[in-house]
Amino acid sequence: MDREDATECEKRKVVVVEAAGREAHTYINSNQDERFKKDIRPLAKYSYDQWETLGREDAHFTSLCGYSNPVTLGVWLYEQCLHYGVEFRIDSQVVSADLSSNNEIVSIGITSDGQKSSVLACNKIVLATGSWTPAVFKKLFPDSSVKLEPVISAGEWFVFENPEPDSEIAAAYFDDIVGEKLEFAGRNDHTIWVTGVKTDNGTVPDLGEVPKPDPASLAKLKAYSDNILKHPQNGLRVISQGRSYRPENRRQVPVIAGIPASQLSASRHRDGKTSVYINLGHGSYGVTLGMGSGKVMSQLVLGKKTDVNVSSMGVSFDG
Repeated sequence: MDREDATECEKRKVVVVEAAGREAHTYINSNQDERFKKDIRPLAKYSYDQWETLGREDAHFTSLCGYSNPVTLGVWLYEQCLHYGVEFRIDSQVVSADLSSNNEIVSIGITSDGQKSSVLACNKIVLATGSWTPAVFKKLFPDSSVKLEPVISAGEWFVFENPEPDSEIAAAYFDDIVGEKLEFAGRNDHTIWVTGVKTDNGTVPDLGEVPKPDPASLAKLKAYSDNILKHPQNGLRVISQGRSYRPENRRQVPVIAGIPASQLSASRHRDGKTSVYINLGHGSYGVTLGMGSGKVMSQLVLGKKTDVNVSSMGVSFDG
């Protein structure tokens, strides 16, 4: 965050509220078609340059996050948000949104621990809830003409203890060897993350529901891991495992956009200012594009000219 953004943050109250009252399980890698890569290239370069600058200038970030460790990255982001005065509502769930007569957001309803209800006044909201964004948007704005179709892109994963904790941190891809998606990524916390083939079958779990991994897919992934990561002395110790969902959309292009007031509800006057924003559908490039997407979204919310042209990253409407 640059000095100008820090000043803006001090002027405005930012509150982060969970969508479902528990952690989301998101999936962060897989191949995408070339059209997707071409369409996001300007945003990717913009984001990558910011990550590179951060890595050079912030020693704490470099030591904490290392190579693509989303867990420690989340810790670092949380620390930065607290430093700039962001308030977090953990173990809460957004259940409703109240619009003015001009279709501008005025408040959201929140429940805590599934029981206590409260109202949080606001004049802008950003929905960035991964694969659950379509469900959250539909719940908050059931009369909207916006079309956010959920896309299933799930995959199983393991996190293993690294049997060679002093080895160099790196990523390895075995797609060409095994004939399907297979990726290993060493992390700076002495673990190895592995994922395999994605599936587009089934449905996205309900909000707050823990995804259930497919036993056959887990067994296959474990067999690959045992074979490739076999060690003469140390076996593989499983730290965690599960199934996660990649936030995609059918156009294979992210959505980074404000929703026109005229599209939120047909039952009110519709000449209000844009107050609802969506950040969704980065597919396997969520971490890579995270820095740039967040920066551009902040510029949209503040009514500034964006550093990257995201006019092609809007939403679709009924009719």
